[in-house]
Amino acid sequence: MFDSIKKSIEQAGFGRKGIMKRYIKTFSDNNLEEGEELLEVASPYDKPTKLLFVTDKKVCFYNMIKSGDEEDKKLSYKNITSCEIVLDQELADIHIYTDNHTITLPKAPEKTAEQVKTTIDKRIQEEL
Repeated sequence: MFDSIKKSIEQAGFGRKGIMKRYIKTFSDNNLEEGEELLEVASPYDKPTKLLFVTDKKVCFYNMIKSGDEEDKKLSYKNITSCEIVLDQELADIHIYTDNHTITLPKAPEKTAEQVKTTIDKRIQEEL
């Protein structure tokens, strides 16, 4: 099975692997409920400044360059209507749609984007 968490760290690039590890550890320590499991992580290939965390209970999006949390989102699967990926060579934009918002994570590695979409689609179906 493709491990998007490990791949996101590996593909973070020189000097960014440690940052990705810290982001993932901080998210896991501060945002996971008792018994909740982190399933997937995605970030743009060139800069890990936008982060998408997929757990077994929710999807969380963080923009690390924006101050405040106006762009940060936490969505339960019952609020997500669909997940799409748009391929561009070996990269993909991930679009997550709700009734009120669209979350877009640009330039994710193609395999990571496909795995995130598969996981989100499966969780949405389980909510129906």
